[in-house]
Amino acid sequence: MASSTTSIERRPFPWVRLLLGLAAFVLVGWGAGELWTSVVGTLESEAMRHLAEERVDTLVTMARVVTWAGSAYLLVPLAVICCLAFLRAGCPREALTVALGLGGAMLISDLVKLLTARARPAVEHLQAVTGSSFPSGHTTQAAAFWLSLALALGRVTASRRAARLAVVAALLITLVVGWSRVYLGVHYPSDVIAGFLLGGGWALYVSRLTRPPGGSGPPGR
Repeated sequence: MASSTTSIERRPFPWVRLLLGLAAFVLVGWGAGELWTSVVGTLESEAMRHLAEERVDTLVTMARVVTWAGSAYLLVPLAVICCLAFLRAGCPREALTVALGLGGAMLISDLVKLLTARARPAVEHLQAVTGSSFPSGHTTQAAAFWLSLALALGRVTASRRAARLAVVAALLITLVVGWSRVYLGVHYPSDVIAGFLLGGGWALYVSRLTRPPGGSGPPGR
């Protein structure tokens, strides 16, 4: 029985499924972007102009701060630190969950942006941006990283309550990041929704691929 368990634990990582999943997320994101922009037309543009006219300085300052929770400049080094911590704790699958979660989400976002090529909102941008609008890169990255981290932590903690709180915190951070991108005038609401779904969905997919054989649980199971 011990040798059988060991052989299961050492089974090769399903890289083919990972690549197929990556391609599927890109295609779905591209299709959704093309469909949405062709159907919605100018409705979101009018909403963005109205929002820009009603901006409040205090909320602008808040948006400038919280938007960093979705920036690659923060998330990449933070992901490296988390991965090293997981590896040191003897949790390589959890490290892989975080690394693939963020890295894959960044690639998905960049490819969908390139394929969709949606113009940014025609309002004053309160943050310097490049590239197209759909999906929101910050929201995609935030959803993928924070949810991947929460799911990874949930697998190594014995407290279900703590695991649930981590997921709730990840979702709240992502929602706040998404709000900041719209409030700063650099994304449409649909860009943020797409980023939330793509990043969150990718995090769940990667977490499933990296889940330990026989279920999940704290170290020493």
